[in-house]
Amino acid sequence: MDDARAFQLIDEIDAKLMELVKDQLFDPDIFIILDNLEADRRAINAARDKIGEALWLRLHDIAGSVYTGNLRRGEASTFYDVISRLGTQQTKVMIMQIGFQLFANWDPEAERLFARSFATSVMAGILAWQMGFRGISAQRAELGGLFLEIGRQMMALYKKTIEPESEEIDETFTETYHPYLAVKIIKQFGLPDFLQTIVLAQTVILEEKTVSLPGVIYLARDMVRASFLKYGNRFVLRCHPPRPGTDVSRTLEAMIRDKFHAAGLDNYLILLRSPRIHEL
Repeated sequence: MDDARAFQLIDEIDAKLMELVKDQLFDPDIFIILDNLEADRRAINAARDKIGEALWLRLHDIAGSVYTGNLRRGEASTFYDVISRLGTQQTKVMIMQIGFQLFANWDPEAERLFARSFATSVMAGILAWQMGFRGISAQRAELGGLFLEIGRQMMALYKKTIEPESEEIDETFTETYHPYLAVKIIKQFGLPDFLQTIVLAQTVILEEKTVSLPGVIYLARDMVRASFLKYGNRFVLRCHPPRPGTDVSRTLEAMIRDKFHAAGLDNYLILLRSPRIHEL
């Protein structure tokens, strides 16, 4: 397939997916409300009616698994609380991701891609924090990891639900062009421009003496991909046993487990215990 036909097909997929969003998934006006800096708590809470109950419950659980440092913030009771926990842009991406998963009736392939993106987001946030990124930068790492393969996810959904007989949307097409569909989604839903830099990079980016934030995200992606490939679509991590006196509810192991559980992805996570080096 030449580039001209490939980009024509991307336009077709984008148009069909936008119709799908408006007709069956959620009211896209919710993004206008979330992007309105003057929207107050009442307006944001009222916007919850623009998404379905199943989507709301999953968002609610994910927001409840958010940590500040190593402290879990607890239940988010309102839609405004969810936005405050996740951030506006991450909430928007979560609404898209979960909405498409629900539409696909949690098709195994769709769920696998979502699990891989979610794992990348979790690890990108952890690696960013470990490498000295804080605040907004760490949040961007999580968002970038979550969004990185959304073009691939949308192509898979399109082929599964709209054009199951298509021979054009094969693995080669998807691998080559999914970042360009992601860029169209960024523009359609008013997502931040830095996501375009991330999805188009497609490899680790280095600063003069450090790994860049996009580089951190791609390191997380490659870690997750390697695990999914080796362990049958599972994210496998080895954890040292907590030292005596450690609050086990605040360890990285506990944080990761909580996040996967809240997203309904327990089956994709395997945490193993590994002895400390001095104990070998």
